[in-house]
Order: sequence, then structure tokens, then C-alpha cells
Amino acid sequence: MTKTIDIGIDFPKNPSPDAMNSYSEAMQDYLMHSKISVIIEVLIFILIGIVYFSYLKRKWAFQALQQEIALQQEVVLNEAETTVFKQPKLDVYLHFHTVNEKNIHLVQPLAREIWNECYKDILDKDQINYMIDMMYNPNKVNEGIANGETWEILKIDNIPSGYLHYYFNKEENIVYLSKIYLKSNNQTKGIGQMMMNRVIDFAQKNQAKFIQLTVNKNNQKAIRFYEKNGFRNVESKVFEIGNGYVMDDYIYRKTL
Repeated sequence: MTKTIDIGIDFPKNPSPDAMNSYSEAMQDYLMHSKISVIIEVLIFILIGIVYFSYLKRKWAFQALQQEIALQQEVVLNEAETTVFKQPKLDVYLHFHTVNEKNIHLVQPLAREIWNECYKDILDKDQINYMIDMMYNPNKVNEGIANGETWEILKIDNIPSGYLHYYFNKEENIVYLSKIYLKSNNQTKGIGQMMMNRVIDFAQKNQAKFIQLTVNKNNQKAIRFYEKNGFRNVESKVFEIGNGYVMDDYIYRKTL
């Protein structure tokens, strides 16, 4: 028959280090004032050591798990921000043409065609026409070019199919991607990724810290594309553009 020794201590399931110290002192005091054999004393101290070690082992394992999770999260975020996707292999002829006096007449009609497809479910037609006339008239485009901004028309098999507008702000050390547009019938061929890579290469050559762009809050297709390329939403902003119209946009930024 087993005899139970009552020393007046109740061990919880997960004792703290301070609690274990107090339990140890209480046990030592009990043993010093009780007539218990050395073997029993040793067994009791071994039991205390096992309980304490189990507690520390669980604590260390939990801390190691937290550190590993934090490390993996950091790795994933860094990879997302620094990833540059490979150029797709295409079976069509592509060429970027710098906008100049010989081809500037192509910009506004191309923008009108793409915008009426891209924004037909987001903006009303009157606002689309107003913004095309305001942002893409030849005087506005020429003004940007004169200020060192890059305007490019993308031709696919010699057909104007997309365009880019971007520039480097040296004081802010930011490349602003103002416009990246492609006809919808070419958007699943990897061409849009090639256009983005062109801007990323430009930013890296200029040692820019960020690439920044704005996107309409309801343009989910574009948002998914930007986030795939490591852009992150940093701000929500409404821009007044005149004639009672506004642009309700997110500001996205990619760290280089």
C-alpha cells in the first residue's frame, strides 16, 4: 500500500520559474524538519527537477517557434518586394517607340480606345472623355516630354497596342509610374509583365528607392497585377480634377 506524503504544496500544470523556486524552498524546509530517508529526499528533488525541466522545455520550444514564424514572414515579405518576374517568351514582334512629333498623334486615340474598355464599368463615359482630353492632349504630352518624362508607345506586330508614361524624381529618389496601359486582348500573354519589368529596370538603373503609382480603387484587375509585382497600398486619396470630377485612388509603392 502506497503512503502519500502531504507537504502542503499544490503543483500547477505550468508553474512559473518564481513559483518553482518558492516550491523548492518549501520542499527543502519540509525535508530539513522531517525524518525522511535520503533516498526519498533524492527522489523528491529529482521529481521537482523533471517538472521544472519540462516547463523550461515547453517554454523554449514555444519561443523557438515564434522566432521561426517571424523569420519566415520576413523572408516572404522581402521576396515579394524584391521579385522581378522573368521576361515572357512571346511569338509576336514587340517594339517600344519613344513618343515624338512623328507619332504623338497616336497617343490620344490609343488611350481613348483602351480607357473605354478598361473603365466602362468604373467611370461614366463623360468623365472618361473629359480625362482623355485633359491628360492626353498633345500639348500635355509634349510638356511632360520637355520636362524629361518618358512616353512610349508599344507596338505589337507593328500595331499600336499599349503605352507607358514614367519619370524619375531625383529629389525624392522615386520613379513615378503614371500610366501603364495595354489593350485587353493582349493582357493574358505576359506583355503587361514585360512592360512592368521595363519600368523596374529603369528604376534600378537610376538607383531609385521606390516606384510609385496610383490606381482606381475599383480597378481590381490592375490592383492584383501590382500586388503580384510587390507593390503595397500606402495611402488612400481623392484628387479633384476639375469639372466636378474626382479620382478616387489608392497610392501603391514598390520598394527596390
